[in-house]
Amino acid sequence: METLEAGPTVEGSLDIRWENYGSMAVPKYRVLFLRYDNKFKGGAQQPKLFEGTSALETYLPELGFAPEDAKNWIKQIHAESSSVPITHVMMPERYVADYQN
Repeated sequence: METLEAGPTVEGSLDIRWENYGSMAVPKYRVLFLRYDNKFKGGAQQPKLFEGTSALETYLPELGFAPEDAKNWIKQIHAESSSVPITHVMMPERYVADYQN
């Protein structure tokens, strides 16, 4: 899966997890980007947190994904499971820092 963002990118996978799956509360999501080149600083990777579906729907197109893909992944999370992995993501380099300690 490639993004449309121009400029330097880092290849990896994006895992989107619905943190309060099954709850009637406002959905909370945890997004984790895992680089394929293992060049991250320090221990564990830092997740990016979102409260509300619209916040996540807005963020994913900022990374260069089509809005339709973002909506479909969120539908998949809600219908089938509490998470969805997206492989072969080309993360714009300027967003990578959000996932590092």
